[in-house]
Amino acid sequence: MAKKLAITISGAVSLGSYEAGVAFEILDAVAQHNQWADANNQRDERLEVDVLTGASAGGMSVAIIAQRLLYDGPSLAQPYSNPLYDAWVLGVDIEGLLARGENEDITHSVLSSDLVVKISKQFLTDRYPDPSRAPPAPQPHPALGPDRTVHLGLALSNLNGVDYSRTTLSGNKFIYTRHEDQFLRDIDQIRDDRLDLWESVRAAAVACGAFPVAFRVQDLARNITEYTSLWLDRTLWAGQASTVFTYTDGAVFQNEPLGMAKNLVERVPGGRLHSWQRGYLYIAPKQKNSSAVKNSPDPCLGFDAASANYRTLATRLASSVIGQSEFEDWSIAEKYNDDLTLLDERADELQTLFLNGTLTPASTSPVSDALLKSFFAEDGQMTQASLSNLNAARNQLREQYATEFARFGGQQAVAAAWLDSVLVLELAADLHDKEEMLIYDFVADPKLLASTGLMAFAGFFDVGYRKHDYDYGRSVAQEKLKQYQLTPNSVFCNLHWTPQQIDPIDPQLNGIQMAQIDEAKRKKVCDQISSAAKQLLEELNVPGVLREPLMLFIVQGKIKKLLAL
Repeated sequence: MAKKLAITISGAVSLGSYEAGVAFEILDAVAQHNQWADANNQRDERLEVDVLTGASAGGMSVAIIAQRLLYDGPSLAQPYSNPLYDAWVLGVDIEGLLARGENEDITHSVLSSDLVVKISKQFLTDRYPDPSRAPPAPQPHPALGPDRTVHLGLALSNLNGVDYSRTTLSGNKFIYTRHEDQFLRDIDQIRDDRLDLWESVRAAAVACGAFPVAFRVQDLARNITEYTSLWLDRTLWAGQASTVFTYTDGAVFQNEPLGMAKNLVERVPGGRLHSWQRGYLYIAPKQKNSSAVKNSPDPCLGFDAASANYRTLATRLASSVIGQSEFEDWSIAEKYNDDLTLLDERADELQTLFLNGTLTPASTSPVSDALLKSFFAEDGQMTQASLSNLNAARNQLREQYATEFARFGGQQAVAAAWLDSVLVLELAADLHDKEEMLIYDFVADPKLLASTGLMAFAGFFDVGYRKHDYDYGRSVAQEKLKQYQLTPNSVFCNLHWTPQQIDPIDPQLNGIQMAQIDEAKRKKVCDQISSAAKQLLEELNVPGVLREPLMLFIVQGKIKKLLAL
């Protein structure tokens, strides 16, 4: 069967241009490879994208990719004329972000969200200009599988929160509120080629990237059926099918939604595969480094009891909370791998006991048989279907442990008893059919990016910075794919692909400093932030006599320094 890819794209702000370059290169390589596989009747060698998850900027990118995989594959063929390039390199610019629409309140965001909404409509709902007419016939991308379905997940931060409740032994209720939220859709090419579905995706993608303060928060209507927990408190819905929540940037709680990708894979029919058949691709503009650095010149990183004044404590606390939530999904991914590693260790221990005669089929088989029947029986009975499922599980495990199974030589009865013992452990730990998560990273070296300044907003100042980072993303993807081609048991080890040429990358733009950016644009941004700060002080009812010194401190001491003015 074909190999499957789950792609996760992290938050990035203007470095969405870097991620766009990586994504284009991956999809181009997969398209070329699948054309080779189809032409040579090598269907089992195909690479098919079935899961896409994203946070913040990555959310908008995976939404665009999902639609193009389903309906407009040819649009992703050219490196400098495709929806990802047009959105992230040509579309988002500081001039447009500073031009607030008439409906945009200065007290709600520093930058214009109208431009983001306009771009989202261009790339996600312009396919449906006339609701009374059918959209163009689908032209799927070669990376789309035969089921013609994409499983999409967007990270969201719910500022209202969703309540869950548990009953305590005393009869009281313990209620807890969850602000980390998700937008999940299984999108079928035929059934879901309609405006209402893609309007909901578009709105969720905008909310997913609503960077706090920079862009205004977004309202989304959520159906109660989207929340499947048994402990959901339904009070917020007041008996209605849907209610409206208000959202900000999904990266606040979930910046690298790998766990979301894993959970989507779990619910895809046949989605759980061996590690050499399933790849998890991770695209991000920076590598996670340790923040627990002693003796660092940065007071936040060199934190200890002696330096814990109010300022450093608050800074370190904020960094810890954000860092912990930001990489929660990495922990989920690693938990699967740790559990599977532990199972392998227990399998080795059991094999030693069987090989030295401590355990025998006579002593273990009665127990294993009884337990396996309890796992596979239907209404307490072992039917023909039950036996078929049991034998399929045995065969799958034997394939997984082929090397270990061969060590038993001609002792087939002993080998079978050992295999059943391992299968019992696997089923008891709920690890059957769960593959090791092999993560193929496509991560940048920040020193080689142009747009890292101003909390990664610097790229919005110049199309040249964004194109530099897009091209750098393409170069990283090409290098990584060549590396993964040489990795044994990699999903890319048989990749048939000829990289397209990349425009020359100007090294003078690597790590560009704020002082090098157009001063007139920096001044416009400073004026806009200053105006927003003034409005904030008025909202807080700060007395006029205090506003001037506070504004002087904010503008002269903070904003101008940040913008190198």
